[in-house]
Amino acid sequence: MLCLIIFILIIGRLFYELVYEYLMIKSPIPSVAFWQDNRTYQTGRTRPSPIITIDDVNLTNFTLAIAACCRNVEKHLVGFQKNIRAIGALFRSYRLYLEESDSNDGTVKFIKAWVKNDSDHVQFYTAGQQRWRHYFRTTRLAHCRNSLFKRARSDMPWFDYYFVLDVDVTSTETFSVNNFLTNFIYPPSSWAAMTASQTDWYYDAWALRSWPTITYDFWEQARQASFFSISWQWAIKRSVVMHNKPIPRNHPLIEVQSAFGGAAIYAAQYLTKECVYNGWMDHGWWFSREQCEHVSFNQCVRRNAGGGKFFINPQFQNV
Repeated sequence: MLCLIIFILIIGRLFYELVYEYLMIKSPIPSVAFWQDNRTYQTGRTRPSPIITIDDVNLTNFTLAIAACCRNVEKHLVGFQKNIRAIGALFRSYRLYLEESDSNDGTVKFIKAWVKNDSDHVQFYTAGQQRWRHYFRTTRLAHCRNSLFKRARSDMPWFDYYFVLDVDVTSTETFSVNNFLTNFIYPPSSWAAMTASQTDWYYDAWALRSWPTITYDFWEQARQASFFSISWQWAIKRSVVMHNKPIPRNHPLIEVQSAFGGAAIYAAQYLTKECVYNGWMDHGWWFSREQCEHVSFNQCVRRNAGGGKFFINPQFQNV
C-alpha cells in the first residue's frame, strides 16, 4: 500500500512538472534585454547627455557618505580599502560606515585595524550573530542597510552624496576612479541615482525594475508559478537570462525604476527618512517571502525625484 502511494505521488509530481513546463514554453519569451527594448526609453523625459569630461570633474566642494555591509569579506578588504581611499580623496570630506555580522574570518580584525589607523574617515559597528534573529539573508541585509543609513544621516547630515556598496564587487581594479567619475559628467540636476554595470554580464536582475520588461520580482513569479522548487530554476532562467546580457560601455544612460549592481550613488536631496530597505514581502508562504531589499529604497528615491532620474550608468563598471 505504501509503495502504491509513493508511486502515485511520483506520477502526480511528474505530471505536474510536465504540464507546468508545457505552459511555460507556451508563454512569450523576451527576445531582447531590458536595455535593448526601445519602449524602455519612451518616458517622455529627455535622457541626460554628458556636458563635461572626467578630466573636468571637480568634487572638492562636495561631501560623501559611504555605506557597506560586511560578512566574511576579509579577502576583499585590501582592494576595497584602496578603492575607498582613492574615491574619498576626490571629495572635500568623506566618511565610510561599515557594519558587520556573522563573520567567522578575519573581517572584524581587519576593519578594527583600519578604524584605528583612520578614525577620521571610518566608523565600524558589529551586530554580532544575526542569523537567528534575522533568519533570511535579505532581512539581515535590510536591517544592516537601514542601520547604516540612519547612522549616516545622524552623524553626517550635511552629506551631498550617499554611496552604497557591496564590498566584494567594489574591491576590483575595474572599480576605478575614472569609472566612478563618469557619474558626474552629466548635469547634477539630471539624476537622483546612478547605479553600476559590469563588463561581462549584468548580474543584478533581482534589484532591477525596468518598464515594461522587468516590472516584477522574478523569484516571486517563479514561486507563484510552481509550488515545487524543481521548476523554479527553469522559470527564473527564462525570466532573467536574456537580461544578463552585458551592456556596452558606450551605451547611453538607461532609465530604470530600480537597480543596484553592487554600487549605487544617490544625490542627498532625494533621500528622506521614509526611504527604507525591505527584504521581506508582506504576503506569501513564510519560507518564500524574501525580496530584494533595494527595490523599496529605490522606489522611494525615485518618487522623491518626481518619478524619474534613476539610471544605470554603463560606464560605471565595477567588475
